[in-house]
Amino acid sequence: MTDSFSAWYEDLEPAILIKVEDFHILGYREIKASHIWAFLTEEKWKNRPAPALHERMNDVMQMKIGQLMQFIMTTAEQQSSNHISKVEDALQPNVEDEQSPDK
Repeated sequence: MTDSFSAWYEDLEPAILIKVEDFHILGYREIKASHIWAFLTEEKWKNRPAPALHERMNDVMQMKIGQLMQFIMTTAEQQSSNHISKVEDALQPNVEDEQSPDK
C-alpha cells in the first residue's frame, strides 16, 4: 500500500501545496506538505483500500486545520511516549550487574 501512496503523491502534490498555503494564510505557518501527507496516509486512508483520484483530491481540499492539528499532536505524543519508554529502559539498572557474585 505504501508504494501506491507514493505514486499518488505526484497526482496530489499541487492540491497539497495549495492546502499548505491556505493554512499558512490562516496563520498556521508551521504546517508542511509532509504533515498533510502523513495525515492522509496514516489516518484518513488507513482503512480505505484505494479511493479514486477525485476522492483523494476531495480529502485534501476538505481537510480542516483541527483534524490536522489533532493528528500532529497525537503523533507527537506517541513519539514522545515511545522515546521516554526507550530512555527509561536504558536507565533501568541491570539486576544481574547489581548482584555481585563476591558476596
